[in-house]
Amino acid sequence: MAKAFLHSIPSGVRFHTSNYILDETITRLRLTVGVDVAIRAAEALWASELYQIHMVDHALEREALRLMRKYADQRLSFTDCTTIALLKQLEMDQVFAFDEDFSKVGYRVLPETLR
Repeated sequence: MAKAFLHSIPSGVRFHTSNYILDETITRLRLTVGVDVAIRAAEALWASELYQIHMVDHALEREALRLMRKYADQRLSFTDCTTIALLKQLEMDQVFAFDEDFSKVGYRVLPETLR
C-alpha cells in the first residue's frame, strides 16, 4: 500500500523528512537487508528531488523534549517528537507514517489506507 500511495503522488510534491528519520531508516535497512542496500538507499534519498531533508538542530531537540513531556501519556519516541517539532515549524498537519502515534496527537496520518 505504501508503494501505491507513493506512486499516486502528483509530480512536484516534495516530502519533508529529517536526518533523524534517515538515521532510523538506514539503520533498519542495514539490520534487515544488509549494508549495501542501506548505503544505496541513503544515497538515493540524498540525491532525490522528492525529499527535502531537514537537520534536527538543538532548538528542535529542545522542543522535542518539551513535546515528550507534553505527550507523556503517548508512546512517542524522541525521534517522533523531533518530527512533531519539525511539523510544527513547517506548519504542516499531515505525516506519512506507518503507525497511529501521530494521529493520537492531532496529525493526519497518510496514507489513510494503511490504518
